[in-house]
Amino acid sequence: MNLFLMFFTTFFIQLIIAMEMNFIGPLAPFLSKYFNIKDSSVILFNIGFSLVGLLVPILGVFADKYGKKKSLMVALIFYISGTIVSGFAKNPIIFALGRIFIGIGYFSLSGTNLSYLSEFIPYKSRGKASGILRTAFGFAILFSPLYAGNIISKYNNLSRVYLPLTIIGFICFLLLLKLPETNKTPEAKIDIKELLIMLKNPINYKSLLVLFLILATPSLLLSFLGIYLSNSFNLDQVQIGYSYSIIAFGSILGIIFATLFTDKLGKEKLSRIFFTLILIALIPIVFFKSAPIIIGFLVIITIGLDGGWTAYQTLCSEINPQKRGTFMSLFYTVNAMAVTFYSTLGPIFYRIGGYKFLVIISIITTSIALKILYSLSIEKDIINKKIYSSRF
Repeated sequence: MNLFLMFFTTFFIQLIIAMEMNFIGPLAPFLSKYFNIKDSSVILFNIGFSLVGLLVPILGVFADKYGKKKSLMVALIFYISGTIVSGFAKNPIIFALGRIFIGIGYFSLSGTNLSYLSEFIPYKSRGKASGILRTAFGFAILFSPLYAGNIISKYNNLSRVYLPLTIIGFICFLLLLKLPETNKTPEAKIDIKELLIMLKNPINYKSLLVLFLILATPSLLLSFLGIYLSNSFNLDQVQIGYSYSIIAFGSILGIIFATLFTDKLGKEKLSRIFFTLILIALIPIVFFKSAPIIIGFLVIITIGLDGGWTAYQTLCSEINPQKRGTFMSLFYTVNAMAVTFYSTLGPIFYRIGGYKFLVIISIITTSIALKILYSLSIEKDIINKKIYSSRF
């Protein structure tokens, strides 16, 4: 078993899928002009992308039944196809269609990546594995705005942005051929009743509800930031790219801290600390209308968001260890539902009250999420399950 190649491959898979996901916000002003649509409607490109995430439980069961490596390979085929379609799109419908294929790849790959590594790494060390994948995400959101902004400024062409992702995706596909397959569960099947039973467990549905509520902040604030900076402060495409990259430094810091200390301090404790930091940084934004100050607070928010996500995703990966693939697919299905929900309502909220109204909504959802999270004892429940199962 080549752990280095395993981490190398999953790292670059995570990198390219996260880079594409982070193109839309920074490129919103360009996409609005390129496809001749309203700037506030650009976020609607996320709907098709995220809506297919609702199919992720099917792919999760596929991963359990046929092997997680095979699932990664199938998802990569969808992703690669989507980057080709989107890269050469000349109208918004074709571009949206390409993003649907990318969305199938993104949500399946995101859920299966950690599940795949989890089959070879014990829970006590899984925080580092999650941290490595989240580091790829951090690098993606750090460099993708600069990459996309500069490529567009130089070539004014989407294919120049997307084709490098196509090439890296194909290389990752070839590398997967050299990696081991995970254990298979032939009896696994799509069982709606089983999913409903899983969701009836208070720990399960509350942990997923926390995720849904927390995702309001990045889905709303980061998606509309490019438009806000362009309309309110007259920043050009390159300046917007730099702004997103500055904010991404917060993600890097949060991810690094979580990678180093998640296993030492406790996954649940660190999740609470980081998500609380989001709320603390959100509140002052309501009172300022200064681009540097708002960007500064968004840096703090991304520290909390990506540090908390790293710890929280790792925590949730052990809630249902016997059906990890299925539950983590639910985890990313909720992710897809959240992005779809906030992308659908986001333009309406933005037209009603502008960026400040989006901040207020984020404050409310984050507060509710924290109240639920502090009422849970997920790690205690996980430990009790292990003690119970060891007795029988």
